[in-house]
Amino acid sequence: MRIVDIPPYQREGVNYSPTEGHFMMRDLISSMKAKGQLDGVEIDIDEGEPTDHGAETRDEVVVSTIAVGVVKRVKAVCEMGKYDAIITQAGIEPGFLAARSVSTLPIAYPVHSALHFASLLGEKFCALTTTDAQAMIVRRNAQLYGMNHKLTSVRYVSRSSTFTMALVRKYKKAERMNSPEVKEFVGAIVDQFVRAIEDEGVDSVIIGSPHQQCFLDEVRLGLDAKGYHEINLIGAFPAAVEMARAMVNMKLKQSPRAYPTDSLKAKPAFR
Repeated sequence: MRIVDIPPYQREGVNYSPTEGHFMMRDLISSMKAKGQLDGVEIDIDEGEPTDHGAETRDEVVVSTIAVGVVKRVKAVCEMGKYDAIITQAGIEPGFLAARSVSTLPIAYPVHSALHFASLLGEKFCALTTTDAQAMIVRRNAQLYGMNHKLTSVRYVSRSSTFTMALVRKYKKAERMNSPEVKEFVGAIVDQFVRAIEDEGVDSVIIGSPHQQCFLDEVRLGLDAKGYHEINLIGAFPAAVEMARAMVNMKLKQSPRAYPTDSLKAKPAFR
């Protein structure tokens, strides 16, 4: 099975190294391979679409800007004829409705997938992202996805992806928890989850931003150390991979009647 991962934009022209996005995804993919989560799956990282938005902003204006690029890349990838499914990597889910309408392949968005897995596994869950603006976007998306009643909170740890990826580059996987700055970052995430567990009664917690998911194993260790072994920790990107795999294996994709275009043949009498 061959899957393509579409980033929300190309890294050129913003405050990132051009290879940062690929480095981040390679770290995530390498961790999944080590756990046997990608057996039978090959993932290619797409180049993304160039945009001219600001470097560290992730608000609704940016979502509107990069959504156009995501949809362009989805259409281009579908025309290549070499992939079985598409996944995206942005926790703010740009172009969700349009991409699902135009894609001729199964397409899985990460937080959308993670919310559905959490709903399958339990009754209450919280999600973590990077900023307050992103948290508002995730909350609105959860309403769109029909998951708002189970999502108790969307929390954030304000460390940019530039900061986080510097840690990934600086420390090898086995060395990360020996670093005070990694411990501080992971501790901030664990503290947010502990508050959700204790105050909101969640049974699952979700990390939505890709750069934060590079520390999934370390966060798992932090939760276990505090006695929360029974709490599910879900990474949004691995959830999207599994969702895409399931759709391909079941020979299913997003329903044209749910995401219609004017070419829909069996139009319902009303909406």
